[in-house]
Amino acid sequence: MVKLLTDSRLPEEEHEFFHILNLFFPSIYDVKYLMKSCKNLKGGLQEVADQLDLQRIGRQHQAGSDSLLTGMAFFRMKELFFEDTIDDAKYCGRLYGLGTGMAQKQNEDVDSAQEKMSILAIINNMQP
Repeated sequence: MVKLLTDSRLPEEEHEFFHILNLFFPSIYDVKYLMKSCKNLKGGLQEVADQLDLQRIGRQHQAGSDSLLTGMAFFRMKELFFEDTIDDAKYCGRLYGLGTGMAQKQNEDVDSAQEKMSILAIINNMQP
């Protein structure tokens, strides 16, 4: 999505990627990353859905069906394992498989105009 939204190559530096990701998606949760904190929850999306007693609508590996099931899994996990409250500092903006210790959180505030301008400059410099 970042590549599509910026119409340029992905940044070479991971911290730049997370910076841009946070600009476009300031409130993002990775179900696979959340699973690390859910006792006995493991496997791919369909296995997790089965463990959470979720009913898939549509065919597996179709974008709409997978997206809907991912959303349903998120809300069921939030209810069952996080008591309906997910700690943003611990989970928001972290991606499974990326960053130090398999996760990276961009700690800087991207709401300032100066920071947004810096990010846009990075994006412009990545243009082919």
